[in-house]
Amino acid sequence: MTTAGPVALDRSAPPAPSPVTARHALREATRAVHTRLHTHPVLGAVQAGTIDIACYRALLTRLYGFHLPFETAAGIGPERSLWLADDMRALGLTEQAIAALPLCPSLPRLDTPYRRLGALYVVEGSTLGGRELSKRLDHLFGRDDRAGRCFFSGRDADTGKAWRAFADALDAAGEDGAARAGMIAAAVETFASFENWLDWKAVTDAGR
Repeated sequence: MTTAGPVALDRSAPPAPSPVTARHALREATRAVHTRLHTHPVLGAVQAGTIDIACYRALLTRLYGFHLPFETAAGIGPERSLWLADDMRALGLTEQAIAALPLCPSLPRLDTPYRRLGALYVVEGSTLGGRELSKRLDHLFGRDDRAGRCFFSGRDADTGKAWRAFADALDAAGEDGAARAGMIAAAVETFASFENWLDWKAVTDAGR
């Protein structure tokens, strides 16, 4: 009677793939619109460090018109809208002019915690590149002055820490399939709303 020898491991089999995180799923679902926004003429001028003061002021007014109603819809305290208001005051806009700015009328439905998380992925993610974009405004404001670019400076040195905490919450919530689907849908819809509101013609019209 013979006994079987040790079973050989099949080392040719590929390793099991790591579970896809909610963050990765959101990044893939929004990749196309994110890429388009990188080619937006005004945002591109900020990136290139060539934006003029009139165009920059117009950009701030459109950003404010999106973020103020977004914060209300998402049920979060004002933050980005306050930064933007500070920036516009630094550029000479009065309180009356700021109060009269048009607001984005079309925002996604944010009636569940998961949809709110998906929408917040869009605005929280935008802070990551903001500090670098802030440096591209040195030609308008000098090297060290935060005035006029609070929005792009964001949370300064705390930006990375805040993003990591948010991303961990995102991945934890996204372990549930239905929750992840809601997050992705809201993120895609929020990007679409932002892209439409930041239409090139709308920005240039705002600067006239």
